[in-house]
Amino acid sequence: MIEIQNVSKRYPTGIQANSNISFTVEPGEIVALVGPNGSGKTTLMQQILGVLKIGEGKILIDGKENNMRNIAYIPQSPAVYPALTVRESLLATTKYLGVPKKEAVKRIESVLERTGLSGNAQQPTYTLSGGQKKLLSFGCMLVQDATNLVMDEVTSMVDVVTKERIWQLILEEQKKGCAILLSSHDISEVKKLCTRLVVLKRGSVIFSGTPQEVHNEYCRFTIHVDDAARTQAILDESDCSYNNEDDEFSIVTQDIIQMLDLLHALTKSVAICSLNCEHPAFYDGLLSMLKKKEEV
Repeated sequence: MIEIQNVSKRYPTGIQANSNISFTVEPGEIVALVGPNGSGKTTLMQQILGVLKIGEGKILIDGKENNMRNIAYIPQSPAVYPALTVRESLLATTKYLGVPKKEAVKRIESVLERTGLSGNAQQPTYTLSGGQKKLLSFGCMLVQDATNLVMDEVTSMVDVVTKERIWQLILEEQKKGCAILLSSHDISEVKKLCTRLVVLKRGSVIFSGTPQEVHNEYCRFTIHVDDAARTQAILDESDCSYNNEDDEFSIVTQDIIQMLDLLHALTKSVAICSLNCEHPAFYDGLLSMLKKKEEV
């Protein structure tokens, strides 16, 4: 369990890095830390890991302060040893932690199989692809066998197949009862994996709850049409936002009634070849929340 209790920090320059942050990551829970760049996500993670002093408040790992023995971390950029092989990299992690040799071998074999890197075990790390390095970095976290996991942009800049594998690994750790905190800019990742999200803005929590509790009436729908020029002309006259690539349009309306009215207007002039709709639109609701806080 990871407990953040009224954590605040002000740098000597006077900059308020974070202010009165409180939330808990329970065993078997995946909590997403969401917010724009500069919102304080990295600062908070460094505080959780003991890399950065807190200032005020407390951070408890399994009920204890400064308890780093049962927490593991994966950074945004893969943390690997270029000159070592995949197996040697995992072994180095277990040696650093003082894991007995027999137990280390067992953990390493399990991690190689789970990450799909068994066939690369003897391969020097510098020869791995970007996705393979990400999986190895994830494996270095898994081999620690910790029950509290902190992940920073764990699937950034990886292909869809590697992303899906990492998502599956995260869900497996959740089923084992791990408390998982991850920062992410990937809205689909947040919706798919997370039981709760904590939204930060300028170092403060502006929302804490489930994805379903991001209340909004926005409707986002994507259409393919037979006449892009005519579609664009109709949309330009309406009170909606959109972007398009060739004959595909992604459109956001204030509510589902406006969407239905707009579709009715479109079908009078163009043929809609396909339609995909999301209501309520999670991304647009979250974006609206952040913008409103910015305006205050």
